[in-house]
This record gives sequence, structure tokens and C-alpha cells, in this order.
Amino acid sequence: MKGQEFLAELIRRSGTKAVFFVPTFLYPTLVELAETRIKRVLCHSEKAAGYMADGYAQACGRPTVVIAQGGPGATNLYAGLVDAWQSHTPLLAVTPVLPSSRYQGNSYQEAYVDFRPVTKYDAEVRSLDRMAEFFGKAYREMTTGAPRPVHLYLDGALEAGEAEFDFRFLDPRYFSYPAFRPRADEDLVEQAARELTEAERPVMVCGRGAVASEAWNEVTALAEHLALPVATTLGGKGSIDERHPLSLGVTGSYRRPSTDPVIAEADLVFYVGGHHGGATTNMRRLPAPGTRAIHVDINPAQPGANYPNVLPLIGDARTVLRQMREAAGPAERGAHAAWVAKAQARLRTWRESEREHTQGNRTPIRPEQLAVELVKACPDDTLYVTDTGYVGTWAGVFMDLPAGRNFLHCEGSLGWAFPAAIGAKAAAPDRPVVAFTGDGGFFYHLSELETAVRNGIPVITVVLNNQAMAFQTHLLRTFWSGSPGLDTLSEFKETRFADLARAMGARGVRVTDPAHLGRAVREAIDANVPAVIDVVIDQTAAAPVAVMAGQGSRAGASVTPVDEKGPTKKI
Repeated sequence: MKGQEFLAELIRRSGTKAVFFVPTFLYPTLVELAETRIKRVLCHSEKAAGYMADGYAQACGRPTVVIAQGGPGATNLYAGLVDAWQSHTPLLAVTPVLPSSRYQGNSYQEAYVDFRPVTKYDAEVRSLDRMAEFFGKAYREMTTGAPRPVHLYLDGALEAGEAEFDFRFLDPRYFSYPAFRPRADEDLVEQAARELTEAERPVMVCGRGAVASEAWNEVTALAEHLALPVATTLGGKGSIDERHPLSLGVTGSYRRPSTDPVIAEADLVFYVGGHHGGATTNMRRLPAPGTRAIHVDINPAQPGANYPNVLPLIGDARTVLRQMREAAGPAERGAHAAWVAKAQARLRTWRESEREHTQGNRTPIRPEQLAVELVKACPDDTLYVTDTGYVGTWAGVFMDLPAGRNFLHCEGSLGWAFPAAIGAKAAAPDRPVVAFTGDGGFFYHLSELETAVRNGIPVITVVLNNQAMAFQTHLLRTFWSGSPGLDTLSEFKETRFADLARAMGARGVRVTDPAHLGRAVREAIDANVPAVIDVVIDQTAAAPVAVMAGQGSRAGASVTPVDEKGPTKKI
């Protein structure tokens, strides 16, 4: 067959439902895909295309392909892979390599982009007879061990060539992740189970890897068996039903405040699936340095990389947790009862303290109530895709979600949520998918709303519209209060996103009253078209991020931010 036929067949066999691209590269292959049911999604920017592929893979556990031309296009795509690299998301990026006859000949857009810093595997495909081998290696690399993006430079002239392709290089087990589920060392598993049982104040902290491994049933079973309070990172939401009595909610820099005392007092922290670096540990302050830790991770180099005194359990999260449950044996009833009761009491106190914000029906709308009402209005199988910063904190802290793959959060790329949600909806067409973003984040890739409309991808986007980069606004007002022109550094003019949505062919609704939130969301779901719900929220609302600790401004009065040196002035 021809190279283009091979590539189309590879994409078909991989099981992906959509590929994302910006022209002009691999058109013959894209034309071949016309005979399949695979969506060919033309995007407005390579960066957004990378985010769509990222959201796609996270939503369904199956990597897809993103295609971009070389030179500036490849540079833009590089930026779109950074978040996937940090979040351990597998996807295959393909860009062109110049044939030898044109190399270093001042060819149009000739520029070499080194993808190695943001990919697990990077190679050039220059011969037709090895094409299957290289693509097979790419899939093996991105779905085994710790998953991450991969990149191939491909000589576009190979599409027209004819050859015999050995499809045995394309083993179907590598088309989803985790491709393998390795077991941890049995002796270490027994030691870990013993230490958890004997600890006085143990706590489990689940990261993104627990969700990627689909380990939520195992997390819950072990937590119930040993009476372990369970916190999660933002990326680890879904590791346990957040309405479960053992669930604490999110921890780290973007955290639920009631989790901090539990992590601080723990004498043993059981980390499951995640690198648990600066954001999870609030810049290595929680737990206290030297606290004993057990860490489950599929990457052997990760446990202990960010802190000492760790017992490493190397393997797939779901598999290792099953090992732990078997090794734990009969649990001593009530061994951690007092510790669990203390954690539950803290959570109840926090919930009560937030009642004014979650149920107060204030205008402008409080983000806390928006998050709560959104969950009430959406079916249980809704997939939420959130941006970083304040928006991620509102969603992570105030959305109590069931266990499962239902919450996707970026690692730090503002603007990620909206295009990632388009990719997620392409991967999960039968589930409601809601992008939860601020006006600052939505501005990044607003043009991709046309992409969703043109391709019939009915993603719902909830925009928290406060006419500002709110996190920056609060920091500026805190540390530089009284300085002239602060508004020009972080605030926007009024933008009516609902009007923009309608102008681009989508559904657009503006909400200013919390009583109208539920109906707006339900009608958007029923409409089954791309929709933007433009929610006017309170700009003074300060999310409970660690750097803005001190709950004064949570009632609209003052914030006492805390840095490494202690409290600073109030606003």
C-alpha cells in the first residue's frame, strides 16, 4: 500500500475517534480518512490542537494524533505539548522533516524545533520500509511506564511511496494506557500495609495517576478497610467519591483549607500515583519535612525524588492497591476512629463556614455558589474540564464529584480548558462535557469556538466573567495597594461572551442571577450544540489558594495573604 494508506489504517486501528491538525501537512492521509468515521478537526492554532489531543487522551485513556506543519507551526505545537508533558498525557505529534535534498537550503519555513524537552520519544522517519517500526515504537513509548507525549518528524514524500508494511509492529495493546499494569515488590507491599496499619495518623493522597489507572474502586476499598482519610490533588479528583465520609477534598497550593491541618498532623502520608511536587505539597511544606511517606508510582525514579524517608512501591496504581488490600489482612476495628472523626469534624466546620458563599444567592454571583449549582444541574456522568489558577481552585474545592474519570485539570497552562474540553467531548460524545474557565482563560483560544461549531462538537463552556485576571488583581491590590494604574495590569473591559458565541453560531446565555444558573445549564445540555454560559461573578471573591491564606476576604472584606515570611498587609 501507499504511505498515506498505511497512516490512515494506523489511525483507524488505534481506535481514535478524532485527529486534530493545522494545515498544511499530511493532506493525502487526511483525505484517506474520509472513508472512516474519524473526525478530522481543523483547528485555528497548533497550540490549541495540542490541547485538544491532550483533553482527548485524558477523557478516554486512549491517545490520538495531532498534526502540524514545520517551522512556526511546529513551534506553536511545542507550546501545546508542555502541559501534556507535565500531566503525563500520551499523545502522538507529527510534524514534517525536510528531505535531505532541501536540508539547509533556505527552504520556506525551514526551522528546526527540538521536541525532546517535552516528549518521551522523538525520532525522524525518513524511510518507507521503517515507517511501521517507528510508529510502533512511538505508541510503545507513550503508553508504557509513565505516559507522556511523543513526537515523530516525518518526511511527507513518504505518503506517496508504496511498500509492504509490517503491522506486527503495531500491537493493539499499546493503543491505550496503561498498556501494562506491573506489580510492586511483595515484601515492600507487606511492609507498607504494616506501616499503614500501625500508624496513628495516616492519610492517603491520590494524584492524577490514580485516575489514569482507573483505581477509584481500589482507593475506596483500601481506605474503608484501614479507615484512611483520603485527600486528592486537583488532577486526582475522582480517585474517591467526594461525598464519601473518608474524603477530605483537594490538598496542595490550590486546596480545600480543611485539608491542611490533616496533612500537617499526619505521621504517615500514603501517596498514590503522582509526582507530588511543589503544588501538591504547597512548596514542600505539607507534610512537614521528614514525615514518613509511602509512594506508589509506575515510574521507579519518582518516589523519594522530592522528599526523603519514603518507602517506594513501583507499579500500576490499581494493581498495587489491590496488592495492598490483600496484604493488609483483617483490620483492627476502630484503630483510626479518633483520627478520622477529627478530620471529618474539620471538614464539617469548613463546609458550614462556606454556607454564606455557596447558598447566599448574592449578586454579582459568588464563584462558590456557581460551582455548587453547576454540579446540581449536571448529570452524574458529566466531565468537567478546568483551567488553572483561581478557576481551578473554585472547581476543585467546591465541586463534590463522584468517583471516576470526571474532572480534568491542566498543570498550569492558562487557556487550556476550552480547547481541551473540545478534545474531551470528541472522545466522549455521549457524556456532557463542561469547560470551566475564566474570562482571562477563555480569551486565549476563543477562536476555537468556531472549530466546535463547524465540527458539531457540543461542548458547554461556563465562563466566570469578572473582567479581570482575578488572582493577579488580588495580589496586586495586596502588595501594591495605592499604586496608580493597578487596574491596567490585570483588569479587562466588559466583554459579553454570550453575544460573541451567538455571533459565531453557538448558543450564548448571560447569567447575572444565581437563581437562573441551573436552568441555563440544563437547557444548554438539552440543546446539544456548542454553548457558552457567560456568568457575571464577584471580582472581589478570593479563592482559597495557599498563597492567599486567611479567610477575611472570603466574606468580601479583607485578605491576609501568607508568604514564607508570614502575614503581609491586608486589603
